[in-house]
Amino acid sequence: MLLSDDEVARYARQLLVPGMGVVTQEFLRAARIQVVGGGPVAGPAMLYLAQAGVGILLLDDAAEVAPEDAAGWVYPPDRAGEPRVTAAIESLKAATRWVRPRIHATGAEPTAALICGGGALAREGAERARRAGIPHVVADADGEGGAVISIPPGAPCYTCAFRIGTGVPAPAPVAAAVGALAAGEILLLAGGVLQPPQGRRIDLVRGHPRTSPTVRQPGCACATRA
Repeated sequence: MLLSDDEVARYARQLLVPGMGVVTQEFLRAARIQVVGGGPVAGPAMLYLAQAGVGILLLDDAAEVAPEDAAGWVYPPDRAGEPRVTAAIESLKAATRWVRPRIHATGAEPTAALICGGGALAREGAERARRAGIPHVVADADGEGGAVISIPPGAPCYTCAFRIGTGVPAPAPVAAAVGALAAGEILLLAGGVLQPPQGRRIDLVRGHPRTSPTVRQPGCACATRA
């Protein structure tokens, strides 16, 4: 379906960005992006995706809003104790009428996934997305920086690109910066701007991004796993 006049007006500046355009915007409107995790990286990322015109956001997080989540952009402080997904859905709907945020459920069949966090959440979320054959991005804030790993279908997997971090919690501004970078990467994948099988890793160090291609590690089963 072609963009309406209202949509063209809404995304006029975005349509002028190199690599974007009407066709890419239509891909974003048709996208169903699963957002795994709801912490300080996910909040800004969800808001960016909604404002960029992603049609459906499938929120996948089981935690409740905590007082410290107030820095996460989509969790009002008066919603403490409520499910994060409920608060986020209301905030996203209030931010733009073009997005349809939903709670992720079995059978939702996302077309891309954004995994916000490290550890088991990142490993399991990335592996599910890889097995589903969908492009995915893993974002993890760490200390004064963090990493964003883009994984199109067929690219080296998350395990191949993983590096041990400091384990130091990131302050809210750093987490927001990592979330913004991750949102940009998943938009490029969902919009068809970044083409498989090339994956890449962006390391954010004290506000400076450094991009490098990911390389499949010798013997990694991702070369043959279904």
